[in-house]
Amino acid sequence: MRISGLASGLDIDAMVKKLMTAERVPLDKINQQKTQTEWKRDNYRTISTKLVSFNEKISNLNLSKNIDSKQALVTGATGVLTATATGAATNSVLNVSVKNLATSSNVVYQGSAGATKMSDLYSGTETSVKVGEATINFSADDTIESFVKKINSNKDSGVTAVFNSATGGMSLTNRDTGDKDIELTGELFTSNTIFTTTGVKKGVDATVIINGLETTQASNRFTVNGVEISLSGVTPAGQTNQIEVTQNTDAIVDTVKAFVDFYNETIALMNQKTNEERYRKYLPLSTEQKADMKDSEIELWESKAKSGLLKNDSILNKSLSDMRTAMISDFNFGGTKLNITQIGITTGSYSERGKLILDEDKLRTALETNPEQVTALFSQVDSSTKSVTSDDGLFSRIKKINATALESLSEKAGTSKISSDLTTAFLPQSQMGNQLTIYERQITDLQSRLTRIENQYYKQFTAMETAMNKYNSTSSSLSSMLG
Repeated sequence: MRISGLASGLDIDAMVKKLMTAERVPLDKINQQKTQTEWKRDNYRTISTKLVSFNEKISNLNLSKNIDSKQALVTGATGVLTATATGAATNSVLNVSVKNLATSSNVVYQGSAGATKMSDLYSGTETSVKVGEATINFSADDTIESFVKKINSNKDSGVTAVFNSATGGMSLTNRDTGDKDIELTGELFTSNTIFTTTGVKKGVDATVIINGLETTQASNRFTVNGVEISLSGVTPAGQTNQIEVTQNTDAIVDTVKAFVDFYNETIALMNQKTNEERYRKYLPLSTEQKADMKDSEIELWESKAKSGLLKNDSILNKSLSDMRTAMISDFNFGGTKLNITQIGITTGSYSERGKLILDEDKLRTALETNPEQVTALFSQVDSSTKSVTSDDGLFSRIKKINATALESLSEKAGTSKISSDLTTAFLPQSQMGNQLTIYERQITDLQSRLTRIENQYYKQFTAMETAMNKYNSTSSSLSSMLG
């Protein structure tokens, strides 16, 4: 139990606290170094997740698919057709006139008003019929609606059945259009006096004139030269429709713009970290220091203490330098040298530190002139080495550079090479991880030492208080004897 200055009148707790403040200086210094290392490691994780995210976004940019993307522009008579260009379409023009649409064969059976069961329509002995390739079973007690449902639910029937409960009539229509008979077999359809047909309407093929050539199509949806055409009406007399197939440059431009934006975002973050002001006088605050400050003061102090921890960082500087070199270096495409300036991409001023600027008009011109070169400039990969070569396109160059940076960051800070999640745990083995382990061991040792020193101070003051108590007691006894 500690004695607090009863004999001496001294504030021993305050005196020990002041004495311990001086003793705590080494511990405070180690805590500050540990906190700075943790902050720096967090900064590295911010960079690593950005690089992983950049690689993921590049992987999702399917430029080759967009290069093959075509668009079909339809002009002329309205309400006649629509067109969609597939990857197989070539830049071309189709003049289309629709003389008639394709229709489906149809048969209607009169039936009997008020009929609800099959026995109301059919008095024969057969219990099945053949509709297309499907065998449909039924009984006399089956409802007509259940019989219709059996037909419609069987994909092999090839027809759509409709029942009118008010008249007892039923129609069967081929699901496919064109000049194709409805295949119906069985007494119900062929020799039934109750369930009789009121007429068969034969389907016809669509008749279409394409670039002066008349053709027939069994369906109102068909493909010509890689263009999927869907008919919805007949061309009015004296009119026509024109389908123009062109390169879908918008999709490609959007892909390139996305890459430029991703690149600029990434280097902006890295430039900000490597050029951030360093305030060396602002060190991490101790618990005691925070206790005497307002929250706003703590926030302002720590913002300066955290600033510039990656200033002139060697890993980031190398990665930035490699990225800038990769952007401006020539690219080899089948013996031809290409450069991003040829497709409308330039770098900004020196103060913008490698930012890319895209001229969309120049990019569109390059796409119209030679889309294959543009594709290769971005998408070509030299898989023979992990190093960047002139045969690597921009996507491959950035991914290789990022992979090298992520490896270095992982070795130094224990950051993940595959995760873009800012909460991902650090790997246990890394340079900074090992240093933090050393700091923690030193902190534990210093805390134990400080406890021993503090106890020693209190022990000494307790001895002083005990001696003074004895002195005061002896002095009091002598005074009473002399008195």
